[in-house]
Amino acid sequence: MLTDTQQQPLIERIRDIGHPEAVRRFFGLLKELIDIVNLPNGDARLAFVVRQEKAAITAHINYFQALRIQRQRRSEVEYHLTVKKSCQERLSILEELVFEPITEKSDYVAAIIGQSNVHLLYQPVLRTCWEDCLLELVETSKRGPHSARHNADVYRAAEDEAFLSEVIRLADDPTLGDRRLNDYTAEEPEAEYETEPELNNQPHNLILYGPPGTGKTFALQPYLRETSDRASLITFHPAYSYEEFVEGIRPEVINGQISYRIRKGIFYKACMSAIQQAGYATLADCLNDSAETRQQKLKKAPPHYLLIDEINRANVASVFGDLITLLETDKRLGAENELWLTLPYSQERFGVPSNLFVVATMNTTDKSIALLDIALRRRFSFREVVPDPSVLGVVDGVDLAQLLRTINERIEYLLDRDHQIGHAYLTSIETYADLCTAFRDRIIPLLQEYFFNDWAKIQLVLGDNAAWGKDPDLRLVRVKKKYTSAAAGKLFGELPDFIDEVVTYELNPHLQQGEVEQIPADAFVKIYQKQ
Repeated sequence: MLTDTQQQPLIERIRDIGHPEAVRRFFGLLKELIDIVNLPNGDARLAFVVRQEKAAITAHINYFQALRIQRQRRSEVEYHLTVKKSCQERLSILEELVFEPITEKSDYVAAIIGQSNVHLLYQPVLRTCWEDCLLELVETSKRGPHSARHNADVYRAAEDEAFLSEVIRLADDPTLGDRRLNDYTAEEPEAEYETEPELNNQPHNLILYGPPGTGKTFALQPYLRETSDRASLITFHPAYSYEEFVEGIRPEVINGQISYRIRKGIFYKACMSAIQQAGYATLADCLNDSAETRQQKLKKAPPHYLLIDEINRANVASVFGDLITLLETDKRLGAENELWLTLPYSQERFGVPSNLFVVATMNTTDKSIALLDIALRRRFSFREVVPDPSVLGVVDGVDLAQLLRTINERIEYLLDRDHQIGHAYLTSIETYADLCTAFRDRIIPLLQEYFFNDWAKIQLVLGDNAAWGKDPDLRLVRVKKKYTSAAAGKLFGELPDFIDEVVTYELNPHLQQGEVEQIPADAFVKIYQKQ
């Protein structure tokens, strides 16, 4: 509940400014000002003034304007940061900045930033000039007092997030602004809700993991087909970053000039789509709503799905940053222990709605789940997707299902279960020629990568080792030549000290040349069936 002291003028000015997120950004700057000058509420050197004659809120230090937000009629919101005149040359690199003298003879000027160029507020050179100026203003000999003009509630709003949220909420409702607020709290009418939709009984954060070719990416397709307007798809890569995923400052060229603007990423947009399913226009509207109403709306809203393919190819801890905590089910907006934070670039409040579901895929040949960041593992559920030989048939007498089972059992023994071969490598095979091509172009090169060109182990996997009993002509991988000591001496003219016995290998020449008619079906049958 707000006391009826000085908050009514503050509410009216916030309403005149008409931009809740800009107001929050201003109060974030004001909180920084308070921390820098280190002066308490009511100190004679401070005056936080709500101007009656214009839509402006101003912070004064020792009679000097230090920070202001204002909105002139039919213009965008402006931020005024006071800097020393001597800083103008340093700030000339920021071409969008406009400078305005504080007074005719003042040594200080206001650097004016419009809402369309709000990213400039976070330029290091501007922040340094502004912070240096604040320290100078607080030490000037031209002192207050300002007690007659100081609005203590402005100071309180900068320090108290809950109080600031309340005054912004009241400013958004003109009918509340005309009432006396000291006798009661404003009650929001109970909302009417439609029948609750049935949500999938799946975790909020799910990772499908397994070897390549097991159908993990294919498992995302139903979300895209059935909820195409409520699903977002992204593929991670090693260079993917927080700035691309959530928000960041990016360059753009306008009329041949480079400018920098804050751009939202797919995660932010997915959260926006999710809260819009609940009937909110913006995240600010959602956060400004009462907790009970927000919980009911988000609970009954249709789900939105963020689909992330190859999640472990990026540095996930870096991409999610401090948002990793907000992913927890009980920390989401609308949950019992809901949390939100302030984004680093836009300074907007941000939370993850409870009707957003994150479904990701992970290739275990790239990284085992045991090697993932512990914080990530704790916040995600993991569902293994394994090879399914039962979907495979028989081609020219070759039982593809048994072939895949045998190969994978050998790989699991020699390596581990994370490096098995998925059934998708064989599902598209319709002819014997397709089978030969799949082994030559996909499966054998994959085994080379798995075993780091250890051809003896590749022979074991394919049943081409001598002990298995395959005829030499049926082997897909053959011994090309064995170099005994005598053969090595003949090759080099002397016996190298570091060579005992070397074996070289080659692909079956018929397989290499694509001469499939020269390769008997037994070359594949005898991979899983011993003579």
